[in-house]
Parts: sequence; C-alpha cells; structure tokens
Amino acid sequence: MNGRTSGIQRVTGTLDSDLLGAERYGHFSYVIPVDVRDRYTLVLHFAEFYYGPNAPGGGGTGNRVFRVICNGVTLLDNFDVFKEAGSLNALTKTFYHLKPTAQGKLNLTFEPVVNNATVSGIEVLDESQ
Repeated sequence: MNGRTSGIQRVTGTLDSDLLGAERYGHFSYVIPVDVRDRYTLVLHFAEFYYGPNAPGGGGTGNRVFRVICNGVTLLDNFDVFKEAGSLNALTKTFYHLKPTAQGKLNLTFEPVVNNATVSGIEVLDESQ
C-alpha cells in the first residue's frame, strides 16, 4: 500500500504547517540525484496522523514501526513517530555526511515493520555549500 493523507492536518511544533500537512505512507522509496563528489545532510520530517488515542486509528506506541534506509545503511530502525512525538506533533530526524552512490544518488527506502512507514517531508542539503 502506498498513499497520501487527504486534506491538510494541523500539526503542532512547526513553523511550516504546509510541509507537515500531509504524509506519504506505505512501503516506498525515493531516488534523489545528487553530485557524487559531495556529502549531504538529510532532514526527514514526520508527524503521526493516524495513530493515537484521539486519532482515527486509535492505539499509540507500537502501532506504526518502520525503518529508513539510505544507500543500504539503516538510518532509523524500529522507528515509532508516536512514541517520540505523539499525534500531530512535528518531529525531525537529521543525518549528516551521507555519501551518494557511485551513480550520484541517495536511495531512500521506507520499510514497514508494523503497519505502514510514513514521511511528511524530505530535505537534502549539500554540505559543500
């Protein structure tokens, strides 16, 4: 399954509510072309839209668990947005000095462990600038 939430949700803890107004969920990946000579900072933006005591999916901790992999390296393992931030609260995870593949790509995979993986925003920053 792969999808996006419909409509804009209100998320606290962010100055950019448009960025965190929706999500992509499921088992999915991105291939981001970059310069092979540089290193990159990856900023992932999350908010839990579906799980939580007052959310449509009910439950909470442990209802959505997933991993994020970049070029074969696990960045987040058994990651649970609700456990760290609750429902509809902004959460960012930042990773520094990522090396692209020989083909100049950052291959991101969002892999479910329990239910669907999720992400609301992805930033890739060139560290040479």
